[in-house]
Amino acid sequence: MKNVILTLVFLSPIAVGGGLPKEVSLTPALAEELGFSISVTPEGAATMVELKGPRESPSSCLASRSGTFLLDQDGEELLVHITELPKTNSQPEAVGYYTNSTHTMGVFIDYLCKEPKVLQSIRYTVQSTSEWLITSKGTGRSKAAPVL
Repeated sequence: MKNVILTLVFLSPIAVGGGLPKEVSLTPALAEELGFSISVTPEGAATMVELKGPRESPSSCLASRSGTFLLDQDGEELLVHITELPKTNSQPEAVGYYTNSTHTMGVFIDYLCKEPKVLQSIRYTVQSTSEWLITSKGTGRSKAAPVL
């Protein structure tokens, strides 16, 4: 039993390491350069977060899934939602809502490549919309503006 557990401990990182896309955190400048847009819009008691991106990554891999993750005031994940994107020519997007003003939300779009470019799979993410608003304010964009 001990050998089985040790094998699983060493095998799991190898199996997981090869299957996850490389993660790139978007900055306002990088998002603009790559064709991403993010909006943070108050809607009554809720805040809507929307990330839109290009149909393909720079390495020509198609957008395959998108997601949102709700974070509490300490940055701990409370909820994750992942959506498989349709294989159409529509612009990929990730949309989420939250109501607690002490929370924030992160959003991402995954570009998953097929063989032989599987190692070029990439996830573009905004880790925290609160931090995004602060960062984009420093680039001359208004914190109150809904589209950043």
